[in-house]
Amino acid sequence: MELTRGRTLDHAAVVYDFLAPIMTLGQEWRYRKLALRLLSLNGNERVLDIGCGTGILTRLIAQRLPEGHAVGIDAAPKMIEVARRRAIDLPQLKFAVGVAEHLAYPEATFDRAVSTFFYHHIDAELKRRSLSEILRVLKPGGKLIIIDVDVPSNWFGKLCAWSGYWLFKQAEIRENIEGELRRSLAETPFEKVTLVAHYSGYVSVFLAVK
Repeated sequence: MELTRGRTLDHAAVVYDFLAPIMTLGQEWRYRKLALRLLSLNGNERVLDIGCGTGILTRLIAQRLPEGHAVGIDAAPKMIEVARRRAIDLPQLKFAVGVAEHLAYPEATFDRAVSTFFYHHIDAELKRRSLSEILRVLKPGGKLIIIDVDVPSNWFGKLCAWSGYWLFKQAEIRENIEGELRRSLAETPFEKVTLVAHYSGYVSVFLAVK
């Protein structure tokens, strides 16, 4: 198994689904619904979920792919164990332990890719490497949706974002607050990158097209 220097959440796998609503101020279902809408699925796509955690969003995606396939990857084996236990009734769904900066898939494998609250766990270099890898495995015209901590736009956003940084002492969170995710997207040669939405003053939704 390839290791990553990015932060993994093996220690939180058992309680992750209880903590997520708290950390997202109860908005996680709103973000998942938006991600599903932006993916614009017809039912036959191949979709990659990067940093899938326990696989809730990946499962929702797979349910919309009767003739397609969904893959969720995460560097935390215990997260993948939880996700796999919930996937036994969906043959079009697969989970694997994997790192975003070195995706184990050929070029132009996927029609879509999505990542929710993963990029504040990896540093600037890994952000760029993972985005380059996603670009490589996407088909021409393929879409990437990212939902994550971003530059705060008001006092409430600053409070939430900086509180998260001081609570977890993660330099990667500070990088996002200071615009590193935006810079990484801008420097990766996608055909187009759009800021689709901005929530709670610190969570941004990006759509990138190959």
